[in-house]
Amino acid sequence: MDDDREFWLESLDDLDEELEAGDLEPEDHRVLSRSYTRKAAEALRGDEGPSDASDGKGRGKLFAVVAGLVVVGVVAGVFLARAVGSRHSGDTITGNDAVTSVPGLLRNAEESAAAGDLAEAIAIYDRVLERSPSNPTALAYKGWFLALEGREAEAADVLADAVVAAPDYPDARAFRAIVLYRTGDCFGAAQELTAFDAADPPEFISQLVETQGLRTNIALCQIVLQTQEQFRTLADLGLAADDAVAAALALWDPTTPNQGDPALALRVYEAVLADHPDHVGALTYSGVMLTQTGLDDQIAEGARRLNQAVEAAPNNPEARLWRAWLAIGLGQTDQATTDLNHLDTLNPTPEIARLSADLRARLG
Repeated sequence: MDDDREFWLESLDDLDEELEAGDLEPEDHRVLSRSYTRKAAEALRGDEGPSDASDGKGRGKLFAVVAGLVVVGVVAGVFLARAVGSRHSGDTITGNDAVTSVPGLLRNAEESAAAGDLAEAIAIYDRVLERSPSNPTALAYKGWFLALEGREAEAADVLADAVVAAPDYPDARAFRAIVLYRTGDCFGAAQELTAFDAADPPEFISQLVETQGLRTNIALCQIVLQTQEQFRTLADLGLAADDAVAAALALWDPTTPNQGDPALALRVYEAVLADHPDHVGALTYSGVMLTQTGLDDQIAEGARRLNQAVEAAPNNPEARLWRAWLAIGLGQTDQATTDLNHLDTLNPTPEIARLSADLRARLG
């Protein structure tokens, strides 16, 4: 419990520094500070059951990682609430008075929320719901603002009503996914993301979900909760291949090999490869892991996987980068140079370009 409390208290200090540096808006600082303070108080009281779990090597640390990733869900939701307006076609109801007043009330609620008065916005949505109990916009945004106020149990009930009222409303699905994730229902959150995708959400909402890492965090949460199971395939995990690989990378980053849980990450990669033998990401990163064991047979298998990754996707920057890294380690400078030269033509990300430059420096 001391570790959990220290984590949230340090996070509060980080928020203050981000606000002072101008990296965090005052509204976001207020919302997140309230959430972090509540988490620290719960840890002090000993109410957070999962943080006590340490039924195996690294389990307590993994749960701490998942607890920390909840923060990303909060931030994602704040951005979604700002970016997504009352766009659903069900905003109006029958009756002349309601047709003219409900849209006005919805606009008033948005204005109150934008001014930072979530309680007033919730009260206005209640007025809408008195007239139209199944209004999807009022349900979705009331539920989300309840969550931002820390009233997550109420929020879950309201958002459940929202998705029943409008199953194809992406806003409701996104908000409910975040709330379920924050309350520890990783598998329910994953189902909501599936429904979110099926609702054909606008591109900018999808980009927000992706850029905030919600999919990866939910997948990581699912994996952590499955560590006591003998999962062997993606079906056992209930994950898509790309989501599983992204989560495995969160478990173990090859650029910081002394951190994380490489054994669990490798299990995930093996599950991906059981269903998708040519998955480039799983081949690449499991190959890197195997070559770092120092065992001759595993180094050979890791090299085979890196070669297979490049053969399967010659223009994949990550596969080229890590095969060059291995080639340098094996003294195969010509192979490394070939891979790095090809990598330069692929418009790599800044991080891949930086790692490539580091490898070139090693070549001399």
